[in-house]
Amino acid sequence: MSNNNDIYDEMDNFCAEVLSPEGLLNYMRVRKEYFFEPEEAVEKYFGDSEYKKEIATFGDFFYYYLAKYEKTYLYTFLEKGFTKKFKKLLEDHDIDPKTMDIDWLGMETKEKKYKESLFDILYAMINYELKKHGLVMFGLNIGLESALYFIVPEDAYTRIDRKAELYTIFDLEYLETIYNEIFEVKRDLGVKGLQVGDFIEKNGQEYCSLFLENNVVIKNINEDDESEVILIL
Repeated sequence: MSNNNDIYDEMDNFCAEVLSPEGLLNYMRVRKEYFFEPEEAVEKYFGDSEYKKEIATFGDFFYYYLAKYEKTYLYTFLEKGFTKKFKKLLEDHDIDPKTMDIDWLGMETKEKKYKESLFDILYAMINYELKKHGLVMFGLNIGLESALYFIVPEDAYTRIDRKAELYTIFDLEYLETIYNEIFEVKRDLGVKGLQVGDFIEKNGQEYCSLFLENNVVIKNINEDDESEVILIL
């Protein structure tokens, strides 16, 4: 990053795409307050907040301001309870989770036995459903052990700068660089420990479950038979 103006420009451009007109005006006002009196601004907006101790730069301030004052979901890596928090984010945007083709109770139950990849699987499933409404959900990471999730119209999402130095965007394209193909099991495959609704990741010619322990390896799956498995990610 060459100078502070670059940081401000990246933040301004990002907020112009993801915030409502009122939210953007509030952001610009708060940004000005921080520019002139950073310590007072931190105290004013985060006086009793758990985020206060995490704020050392304007990048931090901007990140936690959006977490606290906008309709977002701050996900701390490895945390549990994300199914309920995703549902709340949807409800904050006036989207009824019950209208989505997602087994919310099943996903919540799976949190206890699955690796962190379950978070990304649920994210992908929600994004597929949001696309029907012309919306996209994505995460914003500024180098911390967390990501801040937004829901925005597709056209606004396409205008977000992917080359910004301040942040990294966590979206489906990003996840495809991390995982091989992930499938949901749709019928009994006759494998002990694997149930309908479980998820498996392709690894060469094999498929492995994504549990915290006691994983199983499966072969000879017909990926083209959607009565057997369906591609999730």
